[in-house]
Amino acid sequence: MIMEMDGEMVPVVEYTDSKDRRKTKTNLWQELRVGVVQNAREVSWLYASSFQSTDQLGDRLKTVALRLGYTEQTKVHGPGDGAGWIPMQGERIAGKNYTHLIDLFHLCEYFSGAVLAWQECTKSEVARLKELAKKGDIAKVVEELRERQKIYPDHEGIQSCIKYIENRPGQFEYQEAIKKDLPIGSEKVESTHRSLMQKRLKKPGTWWLRGNAEKIADLRTLRANGGWELLWQRNSKTNSLKSAA
Repeated sequence: MIMEMDGEMVPVVEYTDSKDRRKTKTNLWQELRVGVVQNAREVSWLYASSFQSTDQLGDRLKTVALRLGYTEQTKVHGPGDGAGWIPMQGERIAGKNYTHLIDLFHLCEYFSGAVLAWQECTKSEVARLKELAKKGDIAKVVEELRERQKIYPDHEGIQSCIKYIENRPGQFEYQEAIKKDLPIGSEKVESTHRSLMQKRLKKPGTWWLRGNAEKIADLRTLRANGGWELLWQRNSKTNSLKSAA
């Protein structure tokens, strides 16, 4: 299975009790975590979201994975960024059968910051380092960066890139993923942010009460998973029972 997770910030508003709530409101940003799962090389995806916690997202994502046939023997491929909670949840769901792969585009952003130390136009050098990573030579990349660091010892871009790679051992196996025809980027969850959540929750000038934003996120996730009609059937049945009583 392919499983991707990511977080995004949603605009919310809080009020302090007063006669004029407009004068006591606070605008802030609340993280919404989103997950997607798919059987490899199939078309359909299922979705999960949570405003509450990373564990809640993991639990919800496992629930929809079970709908797709997930078992304890299922291998799970998890492309994503470097946020520590993502592989943590992947391992909660699939244990040793989960493999986290750093999104190659995300890694290239660190390459770009490092290359600025010795070259103003970074495109060609980033492409070269990218190819090394794709071929499984991430150790060679680090070795080269350390040589560059001797010349530019205080360059933050080089320092950040080395630290980013060395703090995530085993998460750069692009060559293995390519051999298995698995994605080396997290494009699906990125597009889900835009099409599933931001399209409704990030309209210009819109700020949400957290509870309302959470309900909208749950409803949009439910609809994307094909549960819209089931929801209304359940509500209709519940209302009918109340009327009969």
